[in-house]
Amino acid sequence: MKKEVLTLLEKQDYDKLICLSSRNKKILSLLISLSYDKKSVISWRAIESIGLISKEFSKLNPEFIRNLVGRLLWMIRDESGGIGWSSPEILGEIVRNSPGLYSDIATVIVSFHNEPLLRAGILRAIGRMGKISAEIFDYAVPVALTYLKSPDPVVRGYAAWSLGELGASEAVNEIKELEADNNQIIFYEDGDLKDKTVGEMAKKAVAKLLNIK
Repeated sequence: MKKEVLTLLEKQDYDKLICLSSRNKKILSLLISLSYDKKSVISWRAIESIGLISKEFSKLNPEFIRNLVGRLLWMIRDESGGIGWSSPEILGEIVRNSPGLYSDIATVIVSFHNEPLLRAGILRAIGRMGKISAEIFDYAVPVALTYLKSPDPVVRGYAAWSLGELGASEAVNEIKELEADNNQIIFYEDGDLKDKTVGEMAKKAVAKLLNIK
């Protein structure tokens, strides 16, 4: 089963992966186990696919996904021993794909931003969840703004990007301050890992926000 799943992720054949998971729910657990290596494009595709699969499962059995959400939230907490370092990104994909069912957990996800090892993942989730509700917007924007000045370039880049995705036009001036930041990070976008500078991410966020105005 693992070999078949890996092949489908390599091909980005998410339709077949959704079909396969409908016959074997254990595939979700396998995908979670494949999500931990952030340097691997397969891990990011696994994260993305979990959101797509959860959307299909939720049409008939939303309680199953609710249980998965509970498991992922438990994995974030200290008692899990730190094994949930991809949980924020996965939860963000679940909310993004079914906001009508799971928007209530958005602020819960964001509330873990004080944990340094989870911070980039939380910001990624914020951006992927986007403007699903006024509540998440009002709660997430101040959090993301805080991390524009983080000493960690990954966190700075994700903070700028997430504010662009949120449509936080009030953050334009703060984001512009990062446009000359040449620190490089690896960012998953459009199915692949891409090398970007923090400045490039800031410029893209600013352009997006100025179009919103």
